[in-house]
Amino acid sequence: MLSLHHPALRLKREFRLFCAWVLLLTGAVVSAAESPVPPKRTTRTVSGWTLHIDDRLTAAQPQVTEVAVALLQQQLGEILSVVPALAVTELRKVPLYFSPEYPGIQPRAEYHPNGAWLREHGRDPVMARAVEFTNIRIFEREMSRMPNFALHELAHAYHHRVLRLSFGNPEILAAHARAKAGGTYDLVARRFGNGRPETRERAYALTTPQEFFAETTEAFFSHNDYFPFTLEDLQRHDPETRALLEILWGTK
Repeated sequence: MLSLHHPALRLKREFRLFCAWVLLLTGAVVSAAESPVPPKRTTRTVSGWTLHIDDRLTAAQPQVTEVAVALLQQQLGEILSVVPALAVTELRKVPLYFSPEYPGIQPRAEYHPNGAWLREHGRDPVMARAVEFTNIRIFEREMSRMPNFALHELAHAYHHRVLRLSFGNPEILAAHARAKAGGTYDLVARRFGNGRPETRERAYALTTPQEFFAETTEAFFSHNDYFPFTLEDLQRHDPETRALLEILWGTK
């Protein structure tokens, strides 16, 4: 048996300590890579909503960012003028984020229901239950196609955060199922707002119950890029959904 003070044992202990240190350091590096440092943001109040703007945007594209803020204010102003006050109170609880574009991802506006997806995709989980805009550069162009895409995303938030049973709301599930079964949304007009001719396509509203609620909400309160475009169109095309939206949004 070797003595505990034998040079061979001492060398073996030192080697084990070195390996443990390497593993600890490697683990720390991986953990840091998986949990990126949150970006610095500047917070503003826009029409009663809290808007967090990534400082990288204001540094790299100050004018473009200010134009996007003004256009967002325009969209939120319309929401204030058409959505009932009680619903607006809930919508104003939803934080808004302006972020730079992500490599390889189409710039867009999107509601994030929870932090898991954000973490998995390397984004800041603080944006859970909030709306993130990465389409800052094309805000004006997007509005020519979708005049109030902020309303669309806030409708997702309202569906998730406010309505009974959240995304499992049975009335919306039934309305979406009825629309799919009826075939009336299978081939509808789509407008692009940039001089491009209309096309006829499957309505985006059929994608999921969540999109059905958000798309028809756009028509109900504002103007959608897929038919039914307006409240009048919705009344003629799908009076049952129009009646449901009156109840869910509290306009009746």
